[in-house]
Amino acid sequence: MTMHISTKRRIRTTELNMTPMIDVVFLLITFFMVVTEITRQDDIADLELPDVEVAMPDDKPDPERLVINIKKDGSVWYSGAQHTDEELLKTLEVEARLSREAGTGVSDRLILVRADARCPFKHIKKLMRFCTMKRIGIWRLAFGIKPREISSGSGS
Repeated sequence: MTMHISTKRRIRTTELNMTPMIDVVFLLITFFMVVTEITRQDDIADLELPDVEVAMPDDKPDPERLVINIKKDGSVWYSGAQHTDEELLKTLEVEARLSREAGTGVSDRLILVRADARCPFKHIKKLMRFCTMKRIGIWRLAFGIKPREISSGSGS
């Protein structure tokens, strides 16, 4: 009697479904692209901030503050795009309305103004005038500066 042993082995393959993993990877890529774009919106390459000797660093910046950049030609940029005076006024009105204190009519919204050192003051003054209009009432403005380099050389 001989026993017949089958040489054909049944190999069971398991399929790995890659679709959920690919979906997660695409979502992560999209998330990081959006976050990177949002963080770059406030930075303008050719904006030269004024340098000062004495400045107070902002240790706890408000992540939801409005950052308004004013280039040397007086153009106003925020949210990654250039805006007209009319668009700026509408944005300031909305910002003020969302943060207005009851009874006082004054907004507690902080706006960071990053103005180029070569920009004529009349453009900054115009923004300040817009903020202090009665219908807007934003009084909290901070100005972005570049700290002056401290020389470490031994002077005589």
